[in-house]
Formats: sequence, structure tokens, C-alpha cells
Amino acid sequence: MTRRRGDTTASTVVEVGRAVLGVWHLGRALRGRDQRVLHAVLGVRQLAQAGVVARAGGPDAHTASAVVDALHGTTMVPLALLDPRRRRFAVEQLWIAAVLTIAEVGVVGRGRR
Repeated sequence: MTRRRGDTTASTVVEVGRAVLGVWHLGRALRGRDQRVLHAVLGVRQLAQAGVVARAGGPDAHTASAVVDALHGTTMVPLALLDPRRRRFAVEQLWIAAVLTIAEVGVVGRGRR
């Protein structure tokens, strides 16, 4: 399957955005913000995911990335409901995961050319 120029641009935008998000998470972890360990883990994951997807670059990589983001968002639901101390963090992560899932699916599109 060949990729169009727009697909490459959209892919780059999504993965650069993901890398920026990873740096933001790491910054929060280094500044000792609330949920420091969770921010550190997510920062590393976002940077690694951006690198892997950018390197692979194909529709399958973006689909897998969307699945990872959707699973991350799903795991935040019980945290938001059951842990008042982490509720704000979990809701923020749920929104971020939803946006990234939609962005990755948008890069792949319907799979038809």
C-alpha cells in the first residue's frame, strides 16, 4: 500500500505532537508535580511510541498505536471512578488518549485508496 503525501504530513504532525506530549510528561515528572511516577512512565512511553511509529510509518503502525492509546484511555476509567486522589490525572489522560486515538485513526483513514 503506497502512502500519499498528505498521509506523511499527518503522520509527522501526530508523532511530533506525541513526542511533545512525552517531553511535557517528563517535565512534570522532573518538576515533582503530582503523580510524578505516572508522568515519568507516560513520558517515556509517549516518546518511545512516537519513535517506533515514525520509524515504521505504515498504516499498521498507526493502527497499533491507536489501539495502545485506546487501551490507555480505557485503563483510566476505573482510576477516575475509584481513586479521588488521581481522578483529575485520569480524566486528563482519558481526553489525551481519546484525541491521540482519533488522530492515529485519522492518519490511517478508511484503508482504501
